[in-house]
Amino acid sequence: MQTYIVHWQFPDQESHMQGAEAFAGFVEGGCEGDEFDGFKVLNRVVNPEGANGWAIVESSNHQNIWKWSSIWVDNFGVEIEVTPVLTDKEFLSVHKEIAASSN
Repeated sequence: MQTYIVHWQFPDQESHMQGAEAFAGFVEGGCEGDEFDGFKVLNRVVNPEGANGWAIVESSNHQNIWKWSSIWVDNFGVEIEVTPVLTDKEFLSVHKEIAASSN
């Protein structure tokens, strides 16, 4: 599974307020949909004042991120930015490989 950081931004205050109400219900309902075959939300933080937030997710492919985020994009116009990242362990492994091949 690849690790990604997903940043989301509501386009305006009105959609943010509507989305905040829906998100509160989502959280109260146990965040159903945050884990399915090939996808898992590891952590999420929200910035209510900025109408945005971030999630660290693991996914077997980029398509699963689209599936996970589509309800917010479709219903509230949320803009999504997805960045593949390495965990500390993954970074160290690749760093050692690069260093070994340089010698």
